[in-house]
Amino acid sequence: MEKKKITLIVSLTLISSICVGALLSVYFTFLHHYKGKIVKNDWSETDTFDIKKIKTIKKEKDKDFVILNLADIQICDLENFFNKETIHKEINYLVEKTHPDLITLTGDQTWSNENLMSTKSIISWLDSYKIPYAPVFGNHDYGNKPNSAVCDINYLCDLYESGKYSLFSRGPSNLGSIGNYVFNIVEENQIVKTVYMLNNGTVDSFTSEQMKWMKWTSEGIKAYNNDIYSSGMVFMHKPIPEFRTAYQHYLVDHSTSVGIPYINWSLSGVDGHQLFDLSKDVNITDIVAGHQHGNSFTFNYQNIRLTSALKTGECGGYYEDKEIYLKGASTFTIRNDKVNINRVFVPRNTFKM
Repeated sequence: MEKKKITLIVSLTLISSICVGALLSVYFTFLHHYKGKIVKNDWSETDTFDIKKIKTIKKEKDKDFVILNLADIQICDLENFFNKETIHKEINYLVEKTHPDLITLTGDQTWSNENLMSTKSIISWLDSYKIPYAPVFGNHDYGNKPNSAVCDINYLCDLYESGKYSLFSRGPSNLGSIGNYVFNIVEENQIVKTVYMLNNGTVDSFTSEQMKWMKWTSEGIKAYNNDIYSSGMVFMHKPIPEFRTAYQHYLVDHSTSVGIPYINWSLSGVDGHQLFDLSKDVNITDIVAGHQHGNSFTFNYQNIRLTSALKTGECGGYYEDKEIYLKGASTFTIRNDKVNINRVFVPRNTFKM
């Protein structure tokens, strides 16, 4: 009898420990909110520009430089739990297929409020490739509603800045959003491309301070580049209105297009006329946006190429049927002074668990 009592007590203690452990895991993963450090780093147009503060990536001489863009991966700790390994295998496939020198991510790396383990997983995957990577934030990175996610935006900045191969920087703190930063791709001490990563994840316009900072940065780099604006690329989450305008021009004159153009609910995007006009002034050749899922087009419009990034991952793929399959990634290959764009599709159902 005594032995049965001991066995029962041990069993109850074990079950209680498991239950408490499970509850604590659920709490800290899904209910507890993680707030990162608030870093005050105000920027002013009167600041002295220092080229040494701009990160660089080296491009090998006479060798193509490949940028692999992953868009709208949208992992969620809860909703995508069973798709997580599938998404991981798909990204592995894309990296092995393209052999990139740089990986960019145009927002919505996560989906919904539960984003702690998802974000950590993505950073772990990216670091495992030992390739520099540069993310921007999308609207879902903030949660179902702005700033409702388990990890607030400052904590996400802490996580991305801690990545071993991450180029991410929270940037100035007074631009209306954090996560605006820039880096140069350099070949033999010459700037091949200046890459601007801009945060418009939760807003419907770029702020005037963002545009002033971008102008100030481009002017600063120009002074170190034989007084010539370096050729630039912009990566962001939400498209600017010129994407819709370019599509309308395409319907009339069938201007250059790569990929599949679809009109959908998000194509008009944010108010970005300031950005487009500034891009023309400072020698931006390419503007790349995610967010749209059902579009994978490239249009040349007023000497700037506008690209809707092909969606990556399993969640929320619009316009998918037996004829159309829109999941994979976009590549941007820098060859001499040109950028060639291509799409890499993940084979349908190949990596399903």
